[in-house]
Amino acid sequence: MRRLWDGIALDAHAPELLPLRQQALAAAQAAGRRRWSSPRRHVAPWLSLAAALLLAVGVTLLLRDRATLYETRVGEQRAVVLADGSTMVLDADSAVRVRFSDDRRDLTLERGRASFKVAKNPLRPFAVTSGDSVVVAVGTAFSVERLSREMRVALYEGHVAVLRGRGRGFAAQLARIASGREPAEQALTPGHELILSEGVPDALLRSALVGDRPGSGQLSFANEPLTIAVQRVNRYNVGKPIAVAPQAADVRVSGVFNTGDTDAFVQGVVAAFPLTAVVSERDILLAPRRDDHTKSARNLPGTTGTLESSALR
Repeated sequence: MRRLWDGIALDAHAPELLPLRQQALAAAQAAGRRRWSSPRRHVAPWLSLAAALLLAVGVTLLLRDRATLYETRVGEQRAVVLADGSTMVLDADSAVRVRFSDDRRDLTLERGRASFKVAKNPLRPFAVTSGDSVVVAVGTAFSVERLSREMRVALYEGHVAVLRGRGRGFAAQLARIASGREPAEQALTPGHELILSEGVPDALLRSALVGDRPGSGQLSFANEPLTIAVQRVNRYNVGKPIAVAPQAADVRVSGVFNTGDTDAFVQGVVAAFPLTAVVSERDILLAPRRDDHTKSARNLPGTTGTLESSALR
């Protein structure tokens, strides 16, 4: 009843309710003029009016409780101020569904990457879900990225709790560190990043790359699988998408690129590795070069296909 009463006051001037308010006022005035003639005859119209008003307010509250979807297209970024005062920056080709209630702030990263500057409110946890993992914060700054087979959590300030689905519930995520394992909430400190991979119970902890956050205008890679690097580059690629041949999947890339500069990425990778870019009507395929030098290099003892070059830096 309290929420219903508060909703009437908050939504009294909503465009959807103004016509109903005018109808209600007109009906009330008409009922007032007739109230002395036959009271019993006008009980039903009053009940119908009350029912209509309650239905209108209930529909408005229902619309407010529904989740709001924020999304960006390929190559587009967006900054949003949420209802609680928190700020959210969506990376290119990303989508976040937001649902706030009196005691919770629930967000779901459906694709891509987003960073959050959380308004402090200890009584309303701020939870970002991606796949089977949940990042919970009260007042902090962090980003969450969803890739094909992993999720990444980078912490910029404060601290967060990271939970992962276990059976029918959630348990604290563990992270691998030099001395062993510890809860991600303790291991993840500002300036670091957690990588949670499918089928791997413990998360990998590493230093976050400087400048690599939504809105920075750059993409940074540190010993990154080519498939992951391409997936991130394609968020900004408004031209033909880049694809990776299975034989090149293990190539690893390190470097910094301007977002949206697809040509520079392709040229850099082809220059640094024994790869070629095959352009078709559908995509740009990065595949191993078919020459004698490449074949000989692949057959050398100890060659695993995991490569890195400073030429991309």
